[in-house]
Amino acid sequence: MSEPVKFFYKGEETDFVIFVTSEEKVQDYVKNPSPGLLTDTVSLFKIFANQDARGSEGELGEASKSQLENEFGPKKSVEELLDVILKNGKPFGNTNINRKRWTSTNDANHGSYAH
Repeated sequence: MSEPVKFFYKGEETDFVIFVTSEEKVQDYVKNPSPGLLTDTVSLFKIFANQDARGSEGELGEASKSQLENEFGPKKSVEELLDVILKNGKPFGNTNINRKRWTSTNDANHGSYAH
């Protein structure tokens, strides 16, 4: 099974991120939008933004109602917002959500520098 893909929407005031199952599913959905395909395309029915409200990097938290209303207008359902993001956003690559990455620089040095 493929890893979820981060999907990025650059807004006027706030940038948003959603997680999709694959870029291929997004392309299928955009060609033929339907509630069934939306369910197959979106990994998590939540919309995220980072603390700075700009960009797709950094710590993501669920977007606030005011952020969503300021960007898309009032009284929009999550499904309507996801539809707009899928049609106007772009993929941002593999997220490695289920995998922690650990980096290390020469553990034998234990923090000391050899000159």
